[in-house]
Amino acid sequence: MEYTSIYGYIKIDRDYHKSVDFIKTLRKDNTYPFINTNMFSFGDYEVPYYYENMLFGFAATYKYFGLDTSDWNDFILKMEHILRNIDFENAQFHVESALGDYTLFWANRKSAATEKNEAGFLSEYRLIKTEEWYFGFGKRSPFIGYPDDEIADPNQDLRNNIPDFVYPVPKK
Repeated sequence: MEYTSIYGYIKIDRDYHKSVDFIKTLRKDNTYPFINTNMFSFGDYEVPYYYENMLFGFAATYKYFGLDTSDWNDFILKMEHILRNIDFENAQFHVESALGDYTLFWANRKSAATEKNEAGFLSEYRLIKTEEWYFGFGKRSPFIGYPDDEIADPNQDLRNNIPDFVYPVPKK
């Protein structure tokens, strides 16, 4: 049987309670790939149990995930709906699948440190700019989003491996 593991984090900027409250409103998801409240862990918001930013964990396994572009699109759109409604700094999800290993990364444009040269920032960090965030592929530091050496691997970019995948994902 073919299965995929997806795990990662959402780095909360400041409003822990608003973020927890929104994720707790997620209902039972009956549309594949499923994302619901129980797939998240919220950590602890009391010092000394975190330093600077709280991290929410995420973990799920899926049967036959990624064999169709719609799986990727639906996962990304669902995760972006969550990100749009919480106070996050960045998020990263690692996907281990039969098609390969991929990492999806989002940085909130409101809290991302782009320095003065945004074009240079986008090029150096290999990010795609949207109205709401910066998006990229490959493992990154949770502190500033700086890409790992693996980011240079073109196989990390879904657009190179799934012919009809585009980002930003078209909304349904």
